[in-house]
Amino acid sequence: MGKLDLSVIILSYNTKEITSRCLDKLKLSKDYCEKRLKNKVEVSVIDNGSNDGSSENIKSDYPWVKLIALKENLGFSKGNNLGMKKTIDPYVLLLNSDVYAAEDSLYKTLAYFRVNLNCDVLGARLNYSNGRLQPSAGALPNSLNLIFWILGISLLPLVNKLIPSFHPKNKGFFSKAHQVGWVTGAFFALKRKVFEVTSGFDENLFMHMEEVEWCKRIKDLRFKIWYVPQIEVIHLHGASTNFDLSSSFLNELRGIKYYINKHYSLFYLPIKIFLILGLILRVIAFSLLGQTKRARVYMEGLKLI
Repeated sequence: MGKLDLSVIILSYNTKEITSRCLDKLKLSKDYCEKRLKNKVEVSVIDNGSNDGSSENIKSDYPWVKLIALKENLGFSKGNNLGMKKTIDPYVLLLNSDVYAAEDSLYKTLAYFRVNLNCDVLGARLNYSNGRLQPSAGALPNSLNLIFWILGISLLPLVNKLIPSFHPKNKGFFSKAHQVGWVTGAFFALKRKVFEVTSGFDENLFMHMEEVEWCKRIKDLRFKIWYVPQIEVIHLHGASTNFDLSSSFLNELRGIKYYINKHYSLFYLPIKIFLILGLILRVIAFSLLGQTKRARVYMEGLKLI
């Protein structure tokens, strides 16, 4: 096994206090990892044009962090690609600014790469701040599981067993280490050679679905992607969008449309019909339940398909 030096790349956008908390936690994990494995951990923050004093705060309070302050928000894909281009270490971890690592997170990540030579990309178990499991991996989208997802039947046990879900919710899926189709970009560890061969995220995707699309290309080249629940972190989820998760759903729909057109263009029309049907059913269901805000989000989604 070669060197286990690691580059951690954190993308930050107007999350000054949250990024500070992330770095405080990460420093403990960095020191623990370096002590146990005798390796080097470099931490870089790509600030995506924040106007809340994030860059100034990092310069003054975190001298051990390499800061790259951008003048504009390049988005998740371009920002992380830029960070990866500036690293040379054999392992890379893409970490959201709203992810709080445990002391042993970095150590366990590199240790897993060391013992499982069949692992090229690794995702951790994500927990909400209250400790509850946050689903963070799944099967790659295809024509069938996308249709089952939008119709709300992908979580039925029999369906899920026959057609692995794009967005699994069952705890059993997240209870053990296994190969998966994709892992979330909030905690995305990889061997550097994966980036070198695939060129990273598709920069046409500004935010959402970019890690899923990249995982599709990674899997197509026969690299192996693993979900490893023994590594746990806290993810606030939505901090950079002020916890407005409606925008996340709409951005995901945009990303799904792009993904289908790029990888399954021949099936786009039938998938589109089912996506429209599924959104209409959601509008009706949530309107009847009196959840008008969610109904409006799905109504907006109809304009994107």
